[in-house]
Amino acid sequence: MRKIEINTFYTLLTQIETKFPRRPLGDLLELKHKIPQQGVYFFFDQNETRENSSELRVVRVGTHAAQSNSKATIKQRLEQHKGPENLIGRHRASVFRQLVGFGLINMGNFQQERWGVREEKYNKSVLTIEKELEKEVSIYLRDLFFTILEIEGESSKDNDRAYIERNSIALLSNYNRSAIDPSSENWLGRFTAKDKIINSGLWNSNYVDITNVEAKYFNKMQHYIDKMNNWC
Repeated sequence: MRKIEINTFYTLLTQIETKFPRRPLGDLLELKHKIPQQGVYFFFDQNETRENSSELRVVRVGTHAAQSNSKATIKQRLEQHKGPENLIGRHRASVFRQLVGFGLINMGNFQQERWGVREEKYNKSVLTIEKELEKEVSIYLRDLFFTILEIEGESSKDNDRAYIERNSIALLSNYNRSAIDPSSENWLGRFTAKDKIINSGLWNSNYVDITNVEAKYFNKMQHYIDKMNNWC
């Protein structure tokens, strides 16, 4: 049953990509106004494919403005992940960046004892030491591709963006169950030392332990796909 649902999910993603074609995160600056203000994003790794297929698998699902009254846009959230043009991003403002950094550290490429420690976010000496790793995180992330399902609405932890994000992660996660479309042995997420990342096969830790997709999920996905503007 879950395999059928996952196939349905990827069929819906194909529909989304007719309206917002898959693009590398590194091209975000060039998109300018050709990007929705609000929505749910789906990331793909060019080295990660679905089981027995050449089709890329989704490696992260995310959204933005989960707090009431937040004015943050999806482009601003993606910019936090991508980092600035000098590549020196701020991993303490992006859990995604932080996790990628842990993967690079645990592969033995870097030694960073204070990585992810929030109290160090204004410590100039620590930030200086972290610059090279921040650059490598940016390089990795800019090579990932993404698409967006446009979903407008007020900011809230219970809005439809949060609903789609939560259920998409729950569906795709392999955490504590038989793996469908498992991560490859060389996937960077396996080196994070974060159990939920390693075993879910996603750069997500929230919602990966949910085992049931809510009944209206696919209908709600289709509703927003049909309603979505064309961003080609």
